[in-house]
Amino acid sequence: MPNMAPFPRSRVSRNLPFQGTGLDYLGPVYVKDDTVMKKRWICLFTCFVTRAIHLEIVNDMTTEEFICAFRRFVSTRGTPSEVISDNASQFKLCSETIKSVWENTIIKNEIVQNYMSSCGIQWKFITELAPWMGGFYERLVGLVKRCLRKTLRKRSVSDVQLLTLMKEIEAVINSRPLVYVDEELQSRTTLTPNHFLAINSQNGIPDVDYDLKDPSYKTCETSSEKLKKL
Repeated sequence: MPNMAPFPRSRVSRNLPFQGTGLDYLGPVYVKDDTVMKKRWICLFTCFVTRAIHLEIVNDMTTEEFICAFRRFVSTRGTPSEVISDNASQFKLCSETIKSVWENTIIKNEIVQNYMSSCGIQWKFITELAPWMGGFYERLVGLVKRCLRKTLRKRSVSDVQLLTLMKEIEAVINSRPLVYVDEELQSRTTLTPNHFLAINSQNGIPDVDYDLKDPSYKTCETSSEKLKKL
């Protein structure tokens, strides 16, 4: 068995979080808007070095939605110097719709390319027939999908609930250990991506016991309750 090739320099060089970023889409995820089910997609950004992720929800795969999601990412994490993503040929096993949208929205779209150039961002696409080059973000796409399946199952949620869930999934994945954890380790602190993103690596709040008698608290109506009002 041949020896494994060394990591690319960008994966092991000391740098700020998200200076090198991998980009991919996943979805669609269905949300409930009144009585209508709508599609949402998730844009995943991951850091080359710290392996942290950042998730943004987009309403569709148009140029405007992508640029808005990218601007939100930059406003939160800073401007990356390098971005790596799939190219359209990687979607050959997917539907022609996804392939066409990705190619026209991202790769060949002049607006997107001009925006990247104005920000000083170098955008690279992985080589065709070399899927392992995108393995560092495909692995995290799988983790996000697994969290979604375990959490949502067959339930439908609103846009606000999906946004909250995405940020909680982001926090959970960014809290995973980056190194082997020995049972005999004296320190209880384990290095995680969150340690590179914030001084306080603790995240989440305890579940709140809502007072149903509180007039300011209104529970979410169930489907049966909504049907009774019709």
